[in-house]
Amino acid sequence: MRAYAWVGALCLALAGCGTAPPPPRARSASATTQGRRPQHKYAVLVNSDTAGEHKRNVSRAYRTLRILGFATSDIFVLSPRDRRNPVAITTPFYKPFPENFASVMDHLAGTVGAGDLVLVYGTGHGDTDQGESLLELRGGELWAGDLRDEVDRLHGNTVVVMDQCFSGGFIDAFQGTKSKAIVIATVDRDHMTYCAAFARAFWDAFLHPERAGRNHGGKTSIREAFEVAAEANRKQLAGDPELRATARCASFNGFDDAVLN
Repeated sequence: MRAYAWVGALCLALAGCGTAPPPPRARSASATTQGRRPQHKYAVLVNSDTAGEHKRNVSRAYRTLRILGFATSDIFVLSPRDRRNPVAITTPFYKPFPENFASVMDHLAGTVGAGDLVLVYGTGHGDTDQGESLLELRGGELWAGDLRDEVDRLHGNTVVVMDQCFSGGFIDAFQGTKSKAIVIATVDRDHMTYCAAFARAFWDAFLHPERAGRNHGGKTSIREAFEVAAEANRKQLAGDPELRATARCASFNGFDDAVLN
């Protein structure tokens, strides 16, 4: 397993990656007194590529999550800036370095509570090395096994969506996880794919429940969005001899489906 290059908060500042993540949110007295707390929802959007299509994937995810009720301060964006689709000033924004991703996940490990939801979305360029899938970052990589280790530190439920080439290895890495997680990959770990059709259909499905096959009280679930996106991807790549659309959605430890709003 590859360890993150951890150089601390001073390196984050020198790298020009913005301020450190905010301190953990304190639980309200009323929630603590009653023995329960409202669910908090967090998202981590990761992409290191400057190509317009990948920045648009992040922007589409960001806009959708805001509409679904995610607080701007709870959506962590690690991506090149998209001037056409800026994020809110209250949104934590970082350059996509491995140490910045580690910092965000460290913050969430101390913040996320039981019953909370964390969504991790990776897009951009993927690769594989000795059978382990990775997402390319600036100056390094996000390895499938390392992501699993980070998710295992969280106390809530996690949804992982990886739409890059060779992304299927991220599902493989979660075998044996102790976390309640749903992991989605657009292709197996041995092939390349194209993310645009999947990403567009996946995020748009949450805003158009009528396109889903089942009914969750007028809301689109994770698995419904996956099914819509997988079909769109199959149609987009049908007949292409070099690309695959073998998307998979796997559940771990009884976390089978969820809605985001």
